[in-house]
Amino acid sequence: MEVKINNGFVDDIFNGNHPVACLAAAELDKEELLEISLGLSSGKNFVLLVKNNSIIHDRLLPAFISAYVRYTEKHMRSSSLQKEILLFTAGTMNVGKAIKAAGISDNGEFIAFSSSKALLDKFIKDSHSKIVKNISLQLDRKYAVKVAMAGLGAK
Repeated sequence: MEVKINNGFVDDIFNGNHPVACLAAAELDKEELLEISLGLSSGKNFVLLVKNNSIIHDRLLPAFISAYVRYTEKHMRSSSLQKEILLFTAGTMNVGKAIKAAGISDNGEFIAFSSSKALLDKFIKDSHSKIVKNISLQLDRKYAVKVAMAGLGAK
């Protein structure tokens, strides 16, 4: 696996694609949105829906990198890359606590985080959601060392 970080951005993880996120809004309830996102998610392709929260936003990219390392090394604690990212984003290895802390809420805007722009666009179309704004995913310096150490298997 090769993860390239250039000026805080992750490149070339998925053959030229890279994870993307947006702030979105939808009229569907969270169960319907989750059903659509789960239907689009398989293997390393995912659409993850989380709360609109600045702390969660800042954790998405480091969580993705940590989860992707576990995915490629076949050391995930959960059954899917999508759940593994949610666990790292929430800072817990308990799925129930992760959903409560970072999972999508019943109302309002939410963050849609996906393995590629094409998959995110498909989710937006299928869920009849609207993009409120695109979110720039950058690896903050304070997380860079932790992510690098996690990739090396250090604690």
